[in-house]
Amino acid sequence: MEKLTNALIKNGASKAENKEIIVYGLCSAIEIGFNIITTLVLGFLFGLVLEGIIFLISYAFLRTYVGGYHCEKAINCYFMSCGIIALVLAAVEFTPGENTKLISIGILAISVPFILKVAPVESTHKPLDSAERKYYRKKTIIHLMIECFTIIVLFLVGIYNVAYVICLCIMITALLVFFQMIQMFLKNNRNNS
Repeated sequence: MEKLTNALIKNGASKAENKEIIVYGLCSAIEIGFNIITTLVLGFLFGLVLEGIIFLISYAFLRTYVGGYHCEKAINCYFMSCGIIALVLAAVEFTPGENTKLISIGILAISVPFILKVAPVESTHKPLDSAERKYYRKKTIIHLMIECFTIIVLFLVGIYNVAYVICLCIMITALLVFFQMIQMFLKNNRNNS
């Protein structure tokens, strides 16, 4: 990344004082690119490309504002993302169709109130001030309402697999919020000891 950033600066495409931001942006773009490619590959292997794309979109749409557990290293984040996507696609593939509606209702009944109660959750790397907290909370509520409305519409028109994928996204988000809360609790206890 450093070489590419230096080349951009040398060629006048960017300013030297923005070097750190450029490196971060390039790393993020590469990480997102790998996640998209991996999702497409896993979706193809499971025969669920559309479901994989829907998961990635709904997950990014919600998780951006809710917060949750973050790995220390990008490579760990990538492997965790791969595992999550594979688990979601396996759940969609192997859950009997007649059970998806009941499971989805159960997921929503637990995950939505939990997220609404605790989100947004800050991380060690991204502490939130009160203004950010208020903004992220508002965005969380709006995004969660949009996803829940989408699920209802999808169930009404009989597109159960896609509705189930979005429900799984909400559940995974809730679990990552819970894991982050545990991590912050343990960190605070260590610091107070």
